[in-house]
Amino acid sequence: MKIIEFIRLILKHKILLMVVPLVLASIVIVLTMKPTYEYSSKTVLYTGLASGSSIEMDKKFNYFASNTAFDNLINLINSRETQEEVAIRLLAQHLMLPEADPKYISAAHFKELKSKIPEDIYDYVVTTNSGKPSPKNDSENDEVSLFPEGINKDDYEKTVENLKLLMVSSNTNFVYELLNFEDPHYSLKVVSSVKVFRIGKSDLLELTYSANDPGICQQTLAIYNSVCIKGYKRIKENGSDAVVKYFEDQLAKASEKLKIAENKLLEFNKSYNIINYYEQSKAVAIVKEEMEVDYNNRKAKLAGIAAATKKLEKKLEIQEAIQLKNNDVVDKKKQLGDLNFKIALAQADLDPENVEQQENVENLKKQAENLSKEIKLNLDELYSYQNTIEGLPVSKALPDWVDNVVETENLKAELQVMDKRNKDFKEQYSIYAPAGATIKRLEREINVSEQGYLEILHGLNLAKLKMQDSELSSNLKTIDPPYYPLSPTPTSRKVLIIAAAFIGIIFTLGILLVMEYFDDTLKNIKKAGKILELPGLGMVPKVLLNSGIRNNAFVNNRVIEIITQNILQFISLQDSEKQPKTILCFSTQKMEGKSVVAGNIAKTLKSSGKRVLVLNYKSEKAKVTSQRKYSIINRILGYKDPRIDFENPLLAKASTYLDESEYFKYTIDNHFYKAKTYEDIIKGNNIELDYDPDYVIIELPAIIFTNYPADLFNNSDLDILVCRSNRLWSESDKTALAGLQPLSGDKMNFILNGVELKEVESMLGDLPKKRTKFRKKLKSAFRFQFFNKNQI
Repeated sequence: MKIIEFIRLILKHKILLMVVPLVLASIVIVLTMKPTYEYSSKTVLYTGLASGSSIEMDKKFNYFASNTAFDNLINLINSRETQEEVAIRLLAQHLMLPEADPKYISAAHFKELKSKIPEDIYDYVVTTNSGKPSPKNDSENDEVSLFPEGINKDDYEKTVENLKLLMVSSNTNFVYELLNFEDPHYSLKVVSSVKVFRIGKSDLLELTYSANDPGICQQTLAIYNSVCIKGYKRIKENGSDAVVKYFEDQLAKASEKLKIAENKLLEFNKSYNIINYYEQSKAVAIVKEEMEVDYNNRKAKLAGIAAATKKLEKKLEIQEAIQLKNNDVVDKKKQLGDLNFKIALAQADLDPENVEQQENVENLKKQAENLSKEIKLNLDELYSYQNTIEGLPVSKALPDWVDNVVETENLKAELQVMDKRNKDFKEQYSIYAPAGATIKRLEREINVSEQGYLEILHGLNLAKLKMQDSELSSNLKTIDPPYYPLSPTPTSRKVLIIAAAFIGIIFTLGILLVMEYFDDTLKNIKKAGKILELPGLGMVPKVLLNSGIRNNAFVNNRVIEIITQNILQFISLQDSEKQPKTILCFSTQKMEGKSVVAGNIAKTLKSSGKRVLVLNYKSEKAKVTSQRKYSIINRILGYKDPRIDFENPLLAKASTYLDESEYFKYTIDNHFYKAKTYEDIIKGNNIELDYDPDYVIIELPAIIFTNYPADLFNNSDLDILVCRSNRLWSESDKTALAGLQPLSGDKMNFILNGVELKEVESMLGDLPKKRTKFRKKLKSAFRFQFFNKNQI
């Protein structure tokens, strides 16, 4: 569809496009005569989820975690449990009011509530006052009082609990039905209309609500704030408490397990008298090693001294007296050795704090000292000999011998003591060897238990840190309390009226476009040519009483002239030289306008100097010439007058403008069906001609309802199919035409009858109408012909 065609469609139905929107707008105006005013309020909550403080110093911002936290909070606010809590608290607040208070509920709505509340509901309302002052606010940073004067918080909370118990007791009680049915203030459907959204990328959440009562609107948001803050804090703290409790239980078990392992090690150390196993075992090993080295050194020294003593004794060969003295010295030497052995044993077992042992050691030392002095005195007597048998002085060799003997005895005593100590060390080693493995196992068990204890303790500390962090992050605050709306929200009445009018225009225009798009009538010659698949000779417009054209006769005559010219051109292009030229005018349906078309073509041919003959069939029924009515609806909607101008020369009967010798009617009989040329029809109807026509126009009846002579179509020069523009081309029409095509071939053309005057412009250009300069310019603009002119 072109723009100009779209504009024509709008102009054609302009009244309808104005009436329908006006009617719809009027209906909306009537329906909204008494609008319900809505009051709107809003509140803002600070969450701190994105940029709030945290105990975890190295905590990094996580975009997805922040969005998830906001989604969780918004879902909590929109949850059914929160909505039920808000609705019940609002109901409890209004039930406990002794009289209407505009801050909480208007008088009209309070009266309405009283009228529909059953009396037994008040049995669940706590009306006793405990005497405590009513708190101003229910939550921190909330400037809206949730408890009217005279209502105590404890009584209010008890009433809320009672109503909750009543609601969950069954699904037929009043509270349950009030929340789940269509109540304008307490139903979940209404409470769920609270809209919550995040303000940009900030930590703020905005809650908005609309109601038909300003007090209810404000209190609903205030209760929403209180319920959401408590609910979110409870969820966050409960989750953290469960984790902390788990770690505390596991820590107690780990502590008990560690204590049992430590007690095992303690009992083992007590049973083996172990203070510090590793230090003690190290000390024993060091002492044993030193003793072994000292023991070996002393044995080597003893062997050396014994060898030197024997050598000295060989060198000393003294007299018998010296022998006797020597025997005495030897006896005393044995005694001295016994004393030294006792002294060594006493010193080894000496207790520094035992005085008696110390005195015993001193006595033994004194005895050994006296015995040494006696030996020295006896030896002095042996020094009387001056020289040895080798000629050496006796005084020089004898002391060396004596010293060797004394040292030998000392070493023997010390070796005996060291042998005893070695046995004690072996016994100690037999104790320490298996104890080491056991202690290692017990210490490993303690270490594992201790590590587990420390890990659980670390987890507990993290859980407590997380709990503190959750408590900080769950501390929602109301930074912008809900305000009391003084004026109602502007109604959308104007918008509805405009929308109704706009929808009326769009709906009507849409229907018109759909009708235009799905219009399958022949309509114009271009569309008819595609449907009929035949070449067109032209089209004849409707002849209306009020066509709006200044020179209607010119238009009608001109279209007939064009059709006639096309006929003459078509016939001239054929090779046939026979005379006269036969033109068949037929249609598939009745009342298609064949007579008008045939008569006007004959009139035009006659006016151009051609001799014509028109043969029309005799019809049993006369043509309908009754005038259509111009209905009031068409007048109101501004549609054109559909009445036909039967007085127009175009619609005049052919007999009025053709001579009697040029126009005849034939009878449809056997002679007609056997006719091969127009002459057969003339003979069959006893028609005599006094001239030889140049063109013979034969009008045939509707081929669907009447048979036709096939040979006549074979011998004709031109076959014209006449069809109305406002009809559908049905399957029966296609079938009838398909049977005729083999007979007619390329000689078949069509003329479209009764087209709209605007369609004639495709043949004649702009029709002669009264047009202002503005309309001409506008039409050129819609055709995108801004600089075209109609003359040079």
